[in-house]
Parts: sequence; C-alpha cells; structure tokens
Amino acid sequence: MELFKNNKTVIAVVLIVLVMVVIRSSDVNHFKNDAKRLAGPSLEQSNTITREQASRLTGKNLIINMDKDFKPVSEITGDVQNITADSILSKKYVNTILKHDGPVLLSSSEPGLSARIWMILSQMGCTNIYILTKNTDNEVFKYKFRPDTLMQ
Repeated sequence: MELFKNNKTVIAVVLIVLVMVVIRSSDVNHFKNDAKRLAGPSLEQSNTITREQASRLTGKNLIINMDKDFKPVSEITGDVQNITADSILSKKYVNTILKHDGPVLLSSSEPGLSARIWMILSQMGCTNIYILTKNTDNEVFKYKFRPDTLMQ
C-alpha cells in the first residue's frame, strides 16, 4: 500500500498513457482515407486526364513533371515544377501540393510511376490530383479473361 502512495503520479501517468494507446489502437480510422475509396478512381479511370481534358479544367493548374526531358504542353497553362519522383514526398513539396488551390497534374513518361505517386499523395490527404496521360484507353479492361483450356 505504501508503494502506491509514494508513486501516485507515476501510476497515474502510466494509466493515462495506457488508456490513450488503447483508444488509439481500437480506432478503425487509422488512415486518412479508406482503401476502397482510394482504389475507386483508379478503376473508374477518373484520376487520369488527357491534355485536351486538362485544358478545360477550371482553376490554376500545377503541373508536376517527374521526367528529365519535359516538353511543355501548349494547351495547358499553369505552374510547372520539375520534381524528381524520389523527392516529391518531401515535406516541402507535399505542403506545396496541399496548399495549391486548383488541379494538380502529375506528368511522367512512366504511367506506373505517376499512378504510384498519385496513390501515395491521395493517402496523404491531397485532393484534386490527376495523372496526365496521352490516352485514357486502358488495355487491361478491354478483353474478358478466358482461362487456357488446352492443358486439361
């Protein structure tokens, strides 16, 4: 009993921290966005945009170029920033994207790179982000999958 009297403050602090940890770990919203909601735009292809569609967007565009040799797009107006893919997730650039009021267009010669960066930025809470592509025709979803029946 004397041990409890001497260490009241330490026990109180430990109990408060323990309660906070239990509350935080039992929360279902560990991430800012739900995975189903993030995958939806990729499946619907609403996160990809062509140059013609980008020229019709309202607001000031922020074009993030992740290639070394960037060819300016005459149809699209806005700020162009040359940022390498490995540094785009630095605090400086993420804050720039979060504070930007208008569409953010990710441009890369590698479509997979732009898609990965889009997913990470979306998970970080960035909105109004698009992947700038030459076409929005997705070859993967054109044909129905048919298993090989010759090997039976």
